[in-house]
Amino acid sequence: MTTRATRRSQDDMKVNSDDEETPTFKFNGKIYTTYQEMVNAKRKRNQDVLEASGLLKPSQPPLYTSHVTSNKRNKNKQAQLKAPPQQPSRRSSRLSQSDKPNYKDVSTFIEQQAAVVNKKRPRTTSTESRIVSPSLAAAPAPPAANSVRSINIDTKTLVLGEKGVLGQMMDHTGKEFVINESFALAAHPDDQKRLAGSRLSFNKYCGVQEFKNAIFLWINLGSKDNPVVNDFLEDARQVSWFGGSRMHDESPVIHKLLKMGQQHDEKEVGDDKPHSDIILWCRRYQTDTKKFTPYLCFGRLTYHSHVPQSHPLKFIWKLIDYDGLKNHSDKAVRDRFAAFTT
Repeated sequence: MTTRATRRSQDDMKVNSDDEETPTFKFNGKIYTTYQEMVNAKRKRNQDVLEASGLLKPSQPPLYTSHVTSNKRNKNKQAQLKAPPQQPSRRSSRLSQSDKPNYKDVSTFIEQQAAVVNKKRPRTTSTESRIVSPSLAAAPAPPAANSVRSINIDTKTLVLGEKGVLGQMMDHTGKEFVINESFALAAHPDDQKRLAGSRLSFNKYCGVQEFKNAIFLWINLGSKDNPVVNDFLEDARQVSWFGGSRMHDESPVIHKLLKMGQQHDEKEVGDDKPHSDIILWCRRYQTDTKKFTPYLCFGRLTYHSHVPQSHPLKFIWKLIDYDGLKNHSDKAVRDRFAAFTT
């Protein structure tokens, strides 16, 4: 039985019968002396057929070559190999011939180390040096034309006048209603004329509101979310008040509070009582509705004491109009005062 290899050898090769003759290889009518020559001829034939049929496109040069980068890398590598080895940057005191540190003299060693640290890092000021002196305290910016801080208000008329609001609860919630109501009742006529129809500007998030000649203090009662607890003391004759998180002893508004609270007008008002332009407004959190009541006017305050350098600053104020609230002719006022202070 003739195998496939035998048939291929019969077609492509012709070997002379004489064992001493060199074997020959035949392909497409040509005779090759070596097998490799015949294989090369077949490869060329296949290449020509593919190019003629269009199946094989001529090779294109690459879009970019990396021989430049390779040469550059090779040069850098050769330069590194030729460069002398780097010497260690740190040397012992013995090799560098420097003075040896005296570890027995601890104080001298500490001073030397501190000098090195001070060169690298500037010294920070102490806590005491960071406290702003009264002369360097930044003055508040001038108020805008419609700012509450530009308005003069008659606090005596507001609290004790014919339409005075002592012990009265506002008709609506929020500080804005208190500001507008106070402006309508007791603002100076020139300011009322100047700002007629204008919307008054004030800080509704602050616990203190400055007027040009007066100050309103705001207090929340009964709220669990407050970080501090405002409370009435001495049978509601006194009340605690805390400054804001950014207030400190040198804040301009704190200076103004101390000045107005301690140097109030000594002229007699009503039953031989001093006068003050600091007015207290309180509102209470209602657990059933989960809302605050409208603000209630507790009248005028005078300074009792405070804790310097505390944070937040804590003040104790005295209620000038305590008797007027406690013994008010209107039972509703007496009941509201008792409900807020107990």
